[in-house]
Amino acid sequence: MNFQQERMRQMIENDRFLHASYKEAVETCGDEAAALKLLFEKYVQNEPIMRNAYEHLTSH
Repeated sequence: MNFQQERMRQMIENDRFLHASYKEAVETCGDEAAALKLLFEKYVQNEPIMRNAYEHLTSH
């Protein structure tokens, strides 16, 4: 599974937890792209439900 910024943007639009985590990560690191990558690495790759959503709900 590869990181794609646009797919992660779709995920944070539809998931309140990811959206809140994204805002916090942006405030901490100051870089939107780095925040998206961090969420992908920490949540999407490690949580089966998030991985499933990333693979299937953002594929169109």
